[in-house]
Amino acid sequence: MTDPLIDKLQQTLHREMPISKAMGITVYDWDGERLSMQMPLEPNRNHQYSAFAGSLNALCTAVGWGTVVMLLESQGLTGNVVIRRGSIRYLRPVRTELFIAKGLPIAREALDYFYDLQQSKGKTKIDVSVAIADEEGTYVSFTGAYVVQ
Repeated sequence: MTDPLIDKLQQTLHREMPISKAMGITVYDWDGERLSMQMPLEPNRNHQYSAFAGSLNALCTAVGWGTVVMLLESQGLTGNVVIRRGSIRYLRPVRTELFIAKGLPIAREALDYFYDLQQSKGKTKIDVSVAIADEEGTYVSFTGAYVVQ
């Protein structure tokens, strides 16, 4: 059985960021605070037969954006989510056929501040970290600063 919130996010992602559909980005999981998305290698590979850095950055950026959208949705809040700044480190080439970018835990204090600011000011901000990893370690490490207007 599918989760209606995940389905809604998937539709929103493809509508608001059409390139995500061509890249094959799909929402994988949402646990109430952390989001995961997956993406296939083939339409996103480079000349080295590894994932193109721009595609990896787009995937991680989308996970952060989707996390903020889902956090707002979970509290019945709305807003226009945009990335203000992002930082990414490519640690190993990604060559698996399908890989998952997972949102990392957000500190309770940061979440409380995020919600309080949105409710009191109608705008807010939060940093979201994302990793692409396997049992051998991290491929990609990303942190994005997102604002809600």
